[in-house]
Amino acid sequence: MPPAPPPPVHLRLRVSLTQPHPLPLPSSRRLSCVTSGPATARHLSLRRGSRRRAPVRAARSEPAGAEGFDEELGRLLELLPGELRRSVEDHPELPALVEVVMDLGRPPLARFPSGDFLLSHRPISFDDLHQATAKVGDFGGDNRAGISRTLHRISAIRNRQGDIVGLTCRVGRAVPGSANLLQDLVKAGGSLLLIGPPGVGKTTVIREIARMLADDYDKRVMIVDTSNEIAGDGDIPHPGIGNARRLQVPNQEMQHKVLIEAVENHMPQAIVIDEIGTKLEAMAASTIAQRGIQLVASAHGVTIENLTMNPSLDMLVGGIQSVTLGDEEASRRRVQKTVLERKGPSTFAYAVEIVSKTELRVHRSLEATVDALLAGRMPNVEIRKLGSTGSVQQEVSVQKDQFRRDPYKIVSQFEVASLSNARTSLDSAFNLDSANGHIENSNVSEAGFNLYVYGGVLDIRGNCLASD
Repeated sequence: MPPAPPPPVHLRLRVSLTQPHPLPLPSSRRLSCVTSGPATARHLSLRRGSRRRAPVRAARSEPAGAEGFDEELGRLLELLPGELRRSVEDHPELPALVEVVMDLGRPPLARFPSGDFLLSHRPISFDDLHQATAKVGDFGGDNRAGISRTLHRISAIRNRQGDIVGLTCRVGRAVPGSANLLQDLVKAGGSLLLIGPPGVGKTTVIREIARMLADDYDKRVMIVDTSNEIAGDGDIPHPGIGNARRLQVPNQEMQHKVLIEAVENHMPQAIVIDEIGTKLEAMAASTIAQRGIQLVASAHGVTIENLTMNPSLDMLVGGIQSVTLGDEEASRRRVQKTVLERKGPSTFAYAVEIVSKTELRVHRSLEATVDALLAGRMPNVEIRKLGSTGSVQQEVSVQKDQFRRDPYKIVSQFEVASLSNARTSLDSAFNLDSANGHIENSNVSEAGFNLYVYGGVLDIRGNCLASD
């Protein structure tokens, strides 16, 4: 009798983890965390008509080391003229404020997650802009400035003569627990690359990773802070980075030199850098990763495929080169004679695509992901989501290779080997301590069909073509 067919395997794994409690910070470094909803934070808005601004005045009487987010937000609102400041303070979504936009000759806007809010019908004047810029630090070559010991970012728009004609006042927040979805990768010690479009929260996550490495795992952490976005403006770093240390960058063109300086002068075990954007910075990051230092960095992009097509940043994923195959090899692979391949080892072990503040796509092997993309296959990926109750939900998606073969060819023993290899890659790609979570395996097969062949020929759909 022929051996019994192997049982079908459904390759889907769902994991539910309980969010770990963050370690308590010393009283001098405790922060008021603000998330996307006013119910989860201390509400700063004042009742209309009372015009009391108690949070700002009360915060000023507190010691400087105990500054909370309420005082930091008040210091940002002080940049606005009185009428605009009162209009923002009365808004019910004040704790979720994203940014305030002031452009010369246009009405000012406050941007919230729910949409834009018109602060006044009176257009912004030069006096309004001068009043705001006088209360912030110096603008650098990147037209960015900040408020000392806060995480807020003030970006300027200039005319052709160099005069400021617009300001974008972005609210900066330190959110403890924002990197809990990546805690296992940070603890593993491999280099980590974060990818995402502007405004998705890369800097917030990378700041919390720096604090986690320094405080929770007792590592020597150096932050290369190009625009003072990670540790805030001023000479004293923001408490949101914990015990991590910070190197400021005089101008953006020197960022790659400061990266090398951090390694040579300060003996770090981990280096954190935000927004790698040039080839020199990518080369410096590659050099650091080869010296046994854990590197955590971010780059603009939507997917890893964007980096493979970026000639300035492709070194971060190992570099891309064009290879000409021989006739026999091209025939064996069933591809054209000229193909793209990875040039060398990747700078980072892991890569994370930030979809939103509550959803991530994790690639546990960046090299395997790049190889799959260049070969025209879908890579293996973990989708991690933060539930409404704070629980971490993970789904491991294992994609089978897309082989170029006749779709009407009858399935052979190849399928059994493919499923076996996929299960092996799943076990190696996703390894969690059973004490940290509960893993549910599903062996329920998807809808299919059974073939019972006796003296006949069936096509791939099970229809009888011929019989004895």
